[in-house]
Amino acid sequence: MKAKVLLIQNGPAGTDTEKNVEENLALVAEATKDYAPDFVLFSELSNTQYFCGYNSPEPFALAEPIDGPSVRRFQELARELGSYVLFPFYEKGEVKGEFYNSVAVIGRDGELIPGDLPDGRQVRVYRKNHIPDQWSYSPGLNERYYFKEGPGLATFRTEYGKISILICYERSFPEAWRVHALQGSKIMFVPVAAWGPNRADSWGGELRTAAIQNGLFVVASNKGGLEMTEGPRHFFGASRIISPLGEELAAAPAGEGPHILKAELDLDEIDQHGVRYTFFRDRRPELYRSLSDDVARGVL
Repeated sequence: MKAKVLLIQNGPAGTDTEKNVEENLALVAEATKDYAPDFVLFSELSNTQYFCGYNSPEPFALAEPIDGPSVRRFQELARELGSYVLFPFYEKGEVKGEFYNSVAVIGRDGELIPGDLPDGRQVRVYRKNHIPDQWSYSPGLNERYYFKEGPGLATFRTEYGKISILICYERSFPEAWRVHALQGSKIMFVPVAAWGPNRADSWGGELRTAAIQNGLFVVASNKGGLEMTEGPRHFFGASRIISPLGEELAAAPAGEGPHILKAELDLDEIDQHGVRYTFFRDRRPELYRSLSDDVARGVL
């Protein structure tokens, strides 16, 4: 089975959410003139600027509920294209004062696809679970000021099998990749808004390693270009689509945006991975119990 992917590497966004949405839709319209994607992915917080780093309360006004106008517009897009659409947005939670960095997974019929957590619970959207508070460069990351952590690592069922999501910072947690792989996920979608030289240097190798170690396709969309909020950020772009065997199927230029990537994923390669790399056969779960012990001790 093969699946066609359309990746939108978002460029710098403005302060007008509605205009940002229309610019995204225009990119999709251009890309789909002669291409019918099965999946469409955008970069992290695709309908707003990346506003974290300054502890200003003003961005809270940008958040929308799951049934807000931006999500509804991308539900319309999914119906128009007959595609699965993964829409990253700033979510206003049901409980007062709770906000999330989220991705709505929308089916071909325009309806939200619920996500399945490993413990059997379901979620309406994917909410970022690993929330950074990082000041090793300027402007920094104070995402904990703006986002509450999500409830767990959800997989979403499609006609192509299970898919999963890790948002930006979460790509650097190998435990999360392995949980998704063990849940049977075939494609990992990674919406990102990243800058900084250290993260740019590790970006491609980190994604390729995760793809090979976990036997997943990786579709990673990072914003590209200079965006001005209360200070400048130059997002390094360089979006990637990588096969489970480590082949780079498509790559966007570094430091530029917006940009469009297209690739066809041959899902049979996931079975080929299990023959070439016998990592899952040779796992020794009994040796890894300290990970669950850390949870019990409150270390994690």
